[in-house]
Amino acid sequence: MAPYWNHPEEMNLIHLVEEGKGIEELSELFKRSPEAIRLKLRRLGLVIPEKSKVTTGSTTTLPIIKPASDLISLEETMKLLLGALEQLRNSENLSALQVKRCRLIVSTARTYMSMLERYVHWTDIEQRMVDIEARTLERLRELREHTKDPAEKAKFTEHITQLEENLAKSNKFYKPFQRKPSLMPSVEGGF
Repeated sequence: MAPYWNHPEEMNLIHLVEEGKGIEELSELFKRSPEAIRLKLRRLGLVIPEKSKVTTGSTTTLPIIKPASDLISLEETMKLLLGALEQLRNSENLSALQVKRCRLIVSTARTYMSMLERYVHWTDIEQRMVDIEARTLERLRELREHTKDPAEKAKFTEHITQLEENLAKSNKFYKPFQRKPSLMPSVEGGF
């Protein structure tokens, strides 16, 4: 093989990677070192996925996906989306693969923004529910202190115990009266 890659070789490499061929196999097929294959893949923006451990009875292996530690804010997503749209606007300088990547970014960003909006909405509802339970707990404690009837005290104590358990479970994600920082911009009049 020549030291430089030609377009048909690049297309063949992309196709073989999409089929799931490994570095060693690609190295043999293209008569290039594994490092040369890795370097070309990096330049094309491709990655050979790491195979996950095969479990008994499994017929396929999938790449291991590690969860992200933080969500991406709406502003960061918009910047990524606008960057991809800007590149697509000047698509005469892009290869077909780069156009596909930009379109994938646009599609993924739109889906993410929709999911992010729903996530923020649901976390707000969950936080409000925790706040209501905390207020209810405070009120039940006050009522228990002021009642003289032992049967009513017992009922209040039962409800208080149940609410304390519920709040302890939700305490992993939500603290009463403490809002999480929003990932959505606050716009007057709503979003």
